[in-house]
Amino acid sequence: MINTSAFVEQLSEQGWYYQQNVIPGEWVTALADLCHKRTFLQAGVGQGLKNIINEAIRSDSISWIDPRETDPAVVYYLSRVDEIQQLLNREFYLGLNGFEGHFSRYPQGAFYKPHYDCFAQDKRRAVTLIFYINQNWLPENGGQLCLHLPEGKTVIEPVAGSMVCFLSEQILHEVLPTHTERMALTGWFVRHHGQDYFYS
Repeated sequence: MINTSAFVEQLSEQGWYYQQNVIPGEWVTALADLCHKRTFLQAGVGQGLKNIINEAIRSDSISWIDPRETDPAVVYYLSRVDEIQQLLNREFYLGLNGFEGHFSRYPQGAFYKPHYDCFAQDKRRAVTLIFYINQNWLPENGGQLCLHLPEGKTVIEPVAGSMVCFLSEQILHEVLPTHTERMALTGWFVRHHGQDYFYS
């Protein structure tokens, strides 16, 4: 379960939140098994017609999730997403009204250079949500999420069952090179144009 008070406090004060053991082990296994069965496409950079494959920037593959999918693991994942969306709207008045997410796989040696998750000409992505499903992950496996913060870099291990949530437009981040396959579910809560992130 999410530590609600810590989630609200840290997301409000620092713009990001990390917690381990958010997804129970049996669901991590189910999601990891499903990830290995899905069809993946090479991930691009940019939006719409400007989306291009550039392996100098990112070298992962993705499999988009359809909200109508009926696999129990996906249904479970989307239920957790819905809980977090309700929490964000209740505590921060964000007016989030949608979510887009995908499975991501980083083969050995893959990476994603520093970037923001919000497009320059499209501010609909408000909050990024990542669940990690890497069982028995070790620091020497690489693939850490590195947040580029005003006070310096913070490195997060992508261990199974953990969650990262951060403001899509404000947190510069990257995925460091992996030394073994790395899997995650990555998504974004979206909002209408013209709304502020947080009320102070």
